Amino acid sequence: MIKKRFIAGIVTVGIVLALAAFTEKWSYLYFVSGTMGAVSLVLALAYLIDSIVLGSTGTFFSSKKTRKVSRVEDAKRFGAIAVPNILAALIYIAAG
Repeated sequence: MIKKRFIAGIVTVGIVLALAAFTEKWSYLYFVSGTMGAVSLVLALAYLIDSIVLGSTGTFFSSKKTRKVSRVEDAKRFGAIAVPNILAALIYIAAG
């Protein structure tokens, strides 16, 4: 499942690259990919902290002991989306 999210991140970078090439505004790469990467990274960290506080099962308001997807897996998925977007933004910064 992480591989699918990584590919989704690469596809979003490709779409932003195509948009930037079409409009000739390469700053889109920094702003759009950087923002997507930052938001995904914040969500990954939030899920990771949530897994430390609550564990991978249960919630504050329910006594449900099972979850279909653990919070750590959710954190990994958001991290996999964040990696290509942050790399694209960093490459833009280094080149520019």
